[in-house]
Amino acid sequence: MKNVVYIIIYSLIYQFIHINFLYGVFSYAGYMNEGFSAVSFIQTFLFICLPIFVKKDLSNYFFLEVLYTIFYLLLYVPIMITFLNHYGTEWDIIINQLPFLIGFVIMFKIAGLRKLKIKKLNLKPPKKEILIVFTLFIIAVLFIEFRDTYSFVSFEDVYSQREKGSNSSVIGGYFTLWLTYFIGPVLVAIGLVNKNKKILIFGTLSVIFVYGINASKIALFIPFLIIFLYYIKKRGKDIFKALTGVFSLLCLIAYWLPAQYFMISAVILMRTFGISGLLTYQYNEFFKENPYTYYSHINIVNFITNNYPYDQDLGFVVSSYFFESDNNANANFLATDGIASLGMLGVIIISIIVGLYMLYTKSLVDSKNSLLVGLVFISFSFIILNVGLFTSLLSGGFLFLNIYLYLYKS
Repeated sequence: MKNVVYIIIYSLIYQFIHINFLYGVFSYAGYMNEGFSAVSFIQTFLFICLPIFVKKDLSNYFFLEVLYTIFYLLLYVPIMITFLNHYGTEWDIIINQLPFLIGFVIMFKIAGLRKLKIKKLNLKPPKKEILIVFTLFIIAVLFIEFRDTYSFVSFEDVYSQREKGSNSSVIGGYFTLWLTYFIGPVLVAIGLVNKNKKILIFGTLSVIFVYGINASKIALFIPFLIIFLYYIKKRGKDIFKALTGVFSLLCLIAYWLPAQYFMISAVILMRTFGISGLLTYQYNEFFKENPYTYYSHINIVNFITNNYPYDQDLGFVVSSYFFESDNNANANFLATDGIASLGMLGVIIISIIVGLYMLYTKSLVDSKNSLLVGLVFISFSFIILNVGLFTSLLSGGFLFLNIYLYLYKS
């Protein structure tokens, strides 16, 4: 019952932020307030609260708690609140929200099933020094490639720096993502679990290093969230309650910051909390009028089918539909692998696939590696909020984690 109280407070704060900041300040970006009835408001909050009751099946696995909490707070609730404000009639609101409720519940119901019987190879694991050397190699390669544009810019200049960082080689692109979302976070997690301050500091700095390449704000955020949740977990506190409380407070602080700190407010409220709901709405509207990709936006699928219906990547196609500027509206897995592929049916299908992936990963996790895997999956939960599942596994490096868990002892 306490979880329900926490999430109602969080959702009310989010609705307040949507009306008074996102719509009030960023209406030009697409945030709307079409109005809604009391019935739609109550129905939306019912939809928001219902998935709370699948959480009890996940409590024995830290990485599932992490994924559930971050998906719920930064994806599911924003979608529900955004759809409440963007669709004007009771029927439009409920019919567009319902697939996401069904998908979210199915996803974590599958993840909560009994472990699969997988016979791991249990080979002797490689020494961590190999990972450290490989990380240094990646940092050296990236610094050489971006040495002329490398700079730690202010938040006001992140988009110009990001434009410079986008002109990378294929190897540079993969190395940047691996360092941000996988290799760096793995080192941070190893440093915490093994109580090794040198590895912890090295891992943290390796992730922050990426900010100088593409001004990725998540690179400044991920290491410290990993550290925060490590101490929350070690003290036996509830991850869901802790993050719900912290995110609620963060939203209120960002809203009340003085005008001279507007850019910080925008980064927190619009780019962190608001964007997933907006982009999901925009993908939903775009693909009601335009052809589905039938998963051909995934490179390996398109290589086989050669059936991708557009001449640009999804993010640019959707963005150009709403705005004249040439921006990349890369979105979460529910939008890209779900709506873009098969519409609302696609949301259910990708939810099942992600649920099966979580169930498979759970089957590789044991008591010895549970904490470390949970810490590493904090960064996975953020990359999949920006790109599709299959991109997260390969470009984000998490396929390597699954291979490692299958091959080696804890």
